[in-house]
Amino acid sequence: MRTPAGDTGIRTESMTLATETTELDVTLGPRGAQVRAGGGALRVLTQSCDGARVRVAVVPERALLLAGDDVVLRVHVGEGVQLHLQDIAGTIAHDMRGGQARWRFEVDIAADGCLLHEALPWVSAQGSCVERDLILDLAPGAAALLRETIVLGRHGEGPGQLVSRTRVARDGIPVLVEDLHAADMAPARVLDAVYAFGVESPPAPGATRLVTAGGEVIHRVLGDAAHPASAVLDQVWRRCSAAVIPRSRGNLLSLG
Repeated sequence: MRTPAGDTGIRTESMTLATETTELDVTLGPRGAQVRAGGGALRVLTQSCDGARVRVAVVPERALLLAGDDVVLRVHVGEGVQLHLQDIAGTIAHDMRGGQARWRFEVDIAADGCLLHEALPWVSAQGSCVERDLILDLAPGAAALLRETIVLGRHGEGPGQLVSRTRVARDGIPVLVEDLHAADMAPARVLDAVYAFGVESPPAPGATRLVTAGGEVIHRVLGDAAHPASAVLDQVWRRCSAAVIPRSRGNLLSLG
């Protein structure tokens, strides 16, 4: 989407924020995957671990996102690891009464690693003011399947201020550089997306399909309500996550 010229209304350089960083490091050892996690405003819970395949959940330790928050989730997916990362609760950027906040999701995926991230909706409530970043670094042979839903305003209220930046690189070469301002979505209130990097993902009826120069795929639905948009992309997500993906030291594994 286009980046509008002029004032965004967000003044991060003057903010005094206390950064809270949660680290999640999943690597493959002689006995299978090993999970190390801790710190920050998020709790990481290991749900299952089966060889190179790991499923973990992320749970907020407190109400998020509030004025003055600077929340970072930093994830490393080791070589040959398949990590399924699930949100237990969506994120609401609350009315900040003139304050501001930041949210950053930083991921690096080693060779033949794979990340599936099922993110529940992000809601920018009226009065919120947030900078939100997704930074994804993919090694050769790595894959990522991400679900993202942005909702501007809760029912019956106006949108908050949001700048959402996406930076994706493969083997150090940028494949997606995008800035989304809340104003870009008007008059729509919902943007639902599935990002398929290194994952087979054919066209889907009702969704816009964007293909980068390197063959990475983004499916999007822009609308007025979350449920109609999610109905289309839920099918895309199920089909992509069930695809056979060549991961984990050259073996063919089915992700579900």
